[in-house]
Formats: sequence, structure tokens, C-alpha cells
Amino acid sequence: MKHLNEYNEFIKQFEMVGSNVIFVDKDGNIENVTSGFSSLEEHKETSTKSIYRIASISKVIVAIGVLKLYEQGLVDLDEDIKTYLGFDVRNPKYKDIPITIRMLMTQTSSIVDDGEFVDDIWKGYDGSNCTDDFIEAKELLTPGSKRYYTGYSDYEPGTNFIYSNFGCGLLACIVEKITGIYFPEYIKQVLLHPLRIYSGFRLEDLAEPENLVSHYKYQNNKFVLYRNYDLFKEVQCLKYPLGENFRGVAGGLYISAENLAKIMIMLMNKGIYNNIRILNEETVQEMEKVQWSGNPTDPTYHKKGLQMIIMDEFTKDPLYGHFGNAYGLRSFMLYNKNGGLIFLCNGANFLSDEEHMTILQEKVIKFLVEKTNI
Repeated sequence: MKHLNEYNEFIKQFEMVGSNVIFVDKDGNIENVTSGFSSLEEHKETSTKSIYRIASISKVIVAIGVLKLYEQGLVDLDEDIKTYLGFDVRNPKYKDIPITIRMLMTQTSSIVDDGEFVDDIWKGYDGSNCTDDFIEAKELLTPGSKRYYTGYSDYEPGTNFIYSNFGCGLLACIVEKITGIYFPEYIKQVLLHPLRIYSGFRLEDLAEPENLVSHYKYQNNKFVLYRNYDLFKEVQCLKYPLGENFRGVAGGLYISAENLAKIMIMLMNKGIYNNIRILNEETVQEMEKVQWSGNPTDPTYHKKGLQMIIMDEFTKDPLYGHFGNAYGLRSFMLYNKNGGLIFLCNGANFLSDEEHMTILQEKVIKFLVEKTNI
């Protein structure tokens, strides 16, 4: 299988630090190609074992955790999240409309991340990420709370897509409330360790921390170190009382491309990897079903499954998965019945910090689709 022989020549058109690219064909055969450096300071080359903080691809992993509870009958996707969180969550403009788990998973809950400066305090979910102080989820969601109230959009819950990291964090809170287990530990138990993946949402979860790559921003015509092991420790998932760990999980999974491929293959195989069933076939089908469609400002999000982007502009059969953009990283995991693609890059030039697909990601997708014919 030699579909990616031209990859390293192709990416010379970009200024990049390092990358891992994987193609999995419909029979499960894997091609793993590396390029560049995992650390510029150490002049350490990228390897097939390199570990990245994969950013918002993590949302798919959070969804899998919630759906394990759904299969056990412990959560109802269309139940008011108040049932699980233990306090009212209502958009004050639509007080009679409950916000549900399905809305959180399709990012149509109307809960927003953006904050604003009030009395020299950056409020909202985004503002809560600027401090290690313990903050209750209720404080962000209850109108009139004094410090970090995050607010809601003008849209009726369930009607319009608005990207929300906080919504994903609330899914983790719901898991903790139901299971009594810290979410990073729970996801190791139900997904990662059964697939022999010894990584996770905290650095101590890494069996081989020496393989963690450094992440870089491109500033003033050069790459500048933005995160390495020590700096990641400052922003990794913290540990607060159960049901309050909404920060970090929306983008915080550390994993190698080859291990992420195990999760992707499991989804491609409708819930099974290497004879290990993680999800029921019907559950994966529900993840991949169009749950919302529209025409938001962000061109990436025309169709949404359950924490899945559904894309049909590059391939005959729709691609399912997610993108990731954070701390200089650019990534995606996309698959359909014909194969799967993973791209992890720890720094590149001329790209915005927006949540949607960047020029780099778009060109890499087109290249990989052409070479693999998925």
C-alpha cells in the first residue's frame, strides 16, 4: 500500500514544523507517514509514535463516552440536561424550551463560549479558561451570576449551530454526575484501555511522555514554541469536584496518530475494533446521521451528527469526523465506508486561528482524497 509516497513532496509548499498522516483502507490496512520535527529545540524528528494534543477531535471521544451511557439506558439524548446536572439550564429568551444532550452534541444548545470584560474580569466560559480557580458550571449558566455567566445566543435551542466548547464540557460533567467517576478516568476505562491505548486527557496518562511533540505558533516569520510538556501541564484538564470538570475535555486528548486510528477504525467498523465491541452498530449510525443541517457562517459546519462533522464536498460518500485547531496544532480525523484519514500537524504558516477548516487542512484533504480515492 503506497498511496502516500508523494506526501512529503506535496507538503513542501507549506511551512510546517512536523506532521503525521495516516490512511486506513476499507480492509483496515494502515499507512503511516511522518514529516519534519516533533521538537525544533531538540532537533527531534517526528515518528510514528509522536503524541499530539489533538484539539477538537477530542469531541468525538467525549461523545463516545456519553453514548456508552446511552446504550446502558442511563441517559436519554432528548432529556432536559437539568435532570443530570441538578440545576436549571434555560436560555432566558426561551424559558419554556429545555436544552438536551442531543443539542449539546450537535452544538445547537444556544449556549455560547464568548465572554466580555466586566469590571476588569473576562467573563464567560472563555474567561473561565484564564484561571485555575474553581468555578461551578451553574455559575456560567445561571443569569445574574456575578463572575463568569457565559450567556446564550438569540437562537431558539435546537435550531441553529453555534460552536461551543463549553457544551462539550457539560457532556463530561453529565458523565461524572451519572458515573461518579472523573471523566478522564472514565474514558480510559470504557474506550482507551480496551483498545490498548495508554494515553488520555492528562499528561500522567501517557505511557510514553517522551513522545509528546511540541506545538508551535508562526509569528514574525518564524516558529515560536507555544506548548511543550511543561507548558501543557499548565492547561491540561484540571481536577475539581465531580460534575464540575467542564474545562479541557473539548480539546484536551493527548494521543498518537496510530492510536487515534484505532478509534477511527472502530467507527468505520460500526463499533468494533480487533473483535472488541465499543459501541453498538445502531449507536454509530446515530452518530453519523444528519441531526442538523443549515448554512452557518462557518463553511465547515453544514451538517452535524452527534459531535460529528458530516462533509460531502470532497468525496462521493460523505466524510464523518472532526477538525482540530489549537495551540498551533492543525488536525483532522475523517472517514467513510471507503477509508479513513488522519492528519496531525504541530505548527504551520499563514493559517488563521479560527475553529473551521484552514487552507492547509483543505489542501491536505484534497491531496489525500485524490491519492487514496476514498
